[in-house]
Amino acid sequence: MKRVRRLLAAAASLAALCALGAQPAAAHTPTSRTAPQGHGDCTETGPDLRRGGVAWTCIKTVPATTSALTAVPAAAPRVASANPGADLCVKDDPNSIPSNRKAYCTRYLAEYVTLGEDSKVNGQAHVLVLAAAAMNSLPNAQWKEDIVIQVADMTPNISAVTMALSATCSGQCTAGAPAWGGTPVLLRKGQGRDDGTLSYSSSVGKGFDTIVQPSYHVNGTIITAKGGGRPVNRFVDWSGPKVRCDDNVSPKDGSPPGCIVDGHTANVTFHRSLYKGAAVAYEWAQKNLTGHFGAPGHLLNRWYVDPLDPEADGRRALTCDRGPFKFPRGATGIPNDSCDEYPFAKSTQGGNEGEQCIDITPREVGGVWDVANVTVDRGTPPNAPCIRAHVDGEDNSAAGREYARAVTSDRIMQGEAFEVIIDA
Repeated sequence: MKRVRRLLAAAASLAALCALGAQPAAAHTPTSRTAPQGHGDCTETGPDLRRGGVAWTCIKTVPATTSALTAVPAAAPRVASANPGADLCVKDDPNSIPSNRKAYCTRYLAEYVTLGEDSKVNGQAHVLVLAAAAMNSLPNAQWKEDIVIQVADMTPNISAVTMALSATCSGQCTAGAPAWGGTPVLLRKGQGRDDGTLSYSSSVGKGFDTIVQPSYHVNGTIITAKGGGRPVNRFVDWSGPKVRCDDNVSPKDGSPPGCIVDGHTANVTFHRSLYKGAAVAYEWAQKNLTGHFGAPGHLLNRWYVDPLDPEADGRRALTCDRGPFKFPRGATGIPNDSCDEYPFAKSTQGGNEGEQCIDITPREVGGVWDVANVTVDRGTPPNAPCIRAHVDGEDNSAAGREYARAVTSDRIMQGEAFEVIIDA
């Protein structure tokens, strides 16, 4: 009877609690701890790894260090021989993406870290990731990167790490398949791979240009030396260079689309050994005219092509053959003499009236072409807008072809600025 009364009393108490809206206390569910700061993307491990002293696994990217770069064995000669971007990978440059107009190398360190219960680092590995690209490696606004990965260091409590590398591309651009077909690469201390590739393709339309940018994505796993527990995959991302793709160099001529690394000035380079009097004439103008045409800070701009005169014959004739001061071919004893105008008729700074120009004759002395051997035949003030040079016709034509090649290879669009470089 007493037992029945106790049960009835308990039932009454429960009814009273329910009437007041009270509920029995719920069982406590563990909540995740706050992820440690400063180590990138971190994940709390399971009990097996925690018993082994690993409470967190983390991954992030950091700038490539000099010591990490020296860990790459000879920068993969197979890659370097075919890809100018590979030379940039080992260049002493503070930038994470050393580049020029035609090539680049994206270089980052993926930092794998294990943390103890106290959130202090107790293990780490660094994997150097190099993506070397030549912008002309594929045709029609496509390019590829040769991928090199190399373990720079790894502490004893980490047995190995894995890395799967893929890419995306912003704007009018699509990335190709992941490196190594998407299969994660297993890396132990001192190991690396140099046989990965990533590729990109831009859909830029004819007559247009666009800026695109690749981004890289790593899926990384830490495998501890003690084992136990399921390794946790972590993701990390970083950005590549900005790339300009265009189908706007000579769209009416049917020239194909292509891409360059954005942010670099185009250049046309003339070697004195190849272009002789023509190269020396341009150099003399840069050094002696106050306009310093084509030198840094005084860049030329590609001419906007006249569809009725695509070779700029009229602009060239205005400088050399019209007006009261027609160019006196043969007057200074140059064989096969021709009029070589500078700035070029195919630059917006060219096409000047001949009477405004200074006439000069470059000469080879003792087998050397040098501005010191230039004579001035008809002088006007140094603020003249142009020169006309007595240059062998074959050298003049060869220099013109070099300019045309540079327009194509450097993808110099109409109106775009470019530097004129004279070297040996």
